[in-house]
Amino acid sequence: MVRRKKKRNQKRISPIIVLIMIMIIVIVISAIFSLLGMEGNITSVNNGALETSLVTMNNLLTPRGFKYFFSHVITNLSTFKPLFYIIISLIGIGIAEKSGLLEAIFKPFRRMKPGISTFLVLVLSILAAVLGDAGYAIMIPMSAVIYKYLNRNPMMGILTSFLGLSVGYGTSVIYNDLDYTLGSLMQAAARVEVDRNFEFTLYSNLFITISSMFILSFLGTIIIERFLAPKFSRKNRYEIEEHETSKKALLFTFLSFLLLVFFIAYSLVPGLPGSGLLLDQNATTYVEQVWGSNAPFHDGFVYVFSIVLAILGLIYGVVSKNIKSNHEYSDGLAYEFKDLGYLFVLLFIVSQVIGIIEWTHLDQIITGRLVEFLSLLEFSGLPLIILFFFIVVLLGLLVPSTEAKWNFIAPLTIPLFMRSNIAPEFTMFIFKGADGLAKCLTPLNGGFIIMLGFLKKYNQEEEDITIFGTLGKMKSTIALFFIVWLLILVGWYLVGLPLGYQVLPTL
Repeated sequence: MVRRKKKRNQKRISPIIVLIMIMIIVIVISAIFSLLGMEGNITSVNNGALETSLVTMNNLLTPRGFKYFFSHVITNLSTFKPLFYIIISLIGIGIAEKSGLLEAIFKPFRRMKPGISTFLVLVLSILAAVLGDAGYAIMIPMSAVIYKYLNRNPMMGILTSFLGLSVGYGTSVIYNDLDYTLGSLMQAAARVEVDRNFEFTLYSNLFITISSMFILSFLGTIIIERFLAPKFSRKNRYEIEEHETSKKALLFTFLSFLLLVFFIAYSLVPGLPGSGLLLDQNATTYVEQVWGSNAPFHDGFVYVFSIVLAILGLIYGVVSKNIKSNHEYSDGLAYEFKDLGYLFVLLFIVSQVIGIIEWTHLDQIITGRLVEFLSLLEFSGLPLIILFFFIVVLLGLLVPSTEAKWNFIAPLTIPLFMRSNIAPEFTMFIFKGADGLAKCLTPLNGGFIIMLGFLKKYNQEEEDITIFGTLGKMKSTIALFFIVWLLILVGWYLVGLPLGYQVLPTL
């Protein structure tokens, strides 16, 4: 009885308090490790050679640490993209809902079977993972609204979308700048000591990526409906504001949508008169032109999404007479921000925790030691694959950034796996799968915080929304996804199926 009470009390700890506790733990660990002289080695690829640098622990409980703590609050917040993504995204979603547009689109599908809606949201979320943190900012609030109008519990829409975005993080068939960045580092690491002629192509994992997406979507639907959905009320009890439905307004909105899609598509086509406005013309490949770090489309995708919804919401609202004045339209732009103050507090605190972890070098030291440990073990084949998978998941709890983890891991692990006759492309795919699972578990993931904030907004259960409580409800689902991922990787390796065109899991 005592243990059960303790567990319940633990689950009731507020997410804000949990995050503050994590911050304090990081500060204390940084002080202890600094006093103990804890160091780590980080290996990188420079000018075609491996270069190892020593990283020392920064102590936050020093005059220098205190200066950082108080002087970088705004900097940490301003560089935390999930905060700005969610703000921009909610502007467009708000007016699309307030105008009645989203209700008119999704309410007719109320008779859709629950499994079908779960499958569709999973597929869309896996595809939206190509947007990175922006995918969480778009899909999570949209899924909540969609489920609400389908008369399903919006909380299930939020969790389904979150799981799709996270678990399927490495299986999106749309390639982006992150894939190019990870692949470029993989190529550099492979060439250093093993194969000077190794060439990376974006489509090297195409077959396993497509297959994994459908496997995760089909099995994920069964897992979510069987193990997660019963833990929540089936029907929507969240208040719905009724709007006038107009076929004429829908027609005008649809025609406007086609024009906007044409304009955006034309802005992504190079070489035509006046085209390519959203492309980075200085990039060498088309993927870089669209998804590169300097590409207007990549930087402004959430803004484009929000503007499109704002225009369509205005057209539908005016024609249907759901919006009768400019004041109603202005209020509609802020409609979706209702009951989300808690989310913004959480995002603020998380931005500070991540900033502190990076400044203390705790992430680099722990990563460096774990990678060194992996390289010292005389494992090969399946044991090496499974151990690497577990290590990446473990690292993901502390280092949510995919690119940062790969920068730390790739220079040593790629040559290690190649010497074990495992292809670099397969190593990178293992990493991406494990990284996605880690995003389901860590509150340092901006998407996890967005998920918590919207669960609190749409909460229809008797319990408060907490980190431990939410993870407790998802634990069976995440564990089964974990098993599915391992079966995909182990099965593909044992059978020896091609990863992509002329690329096998072994060398």
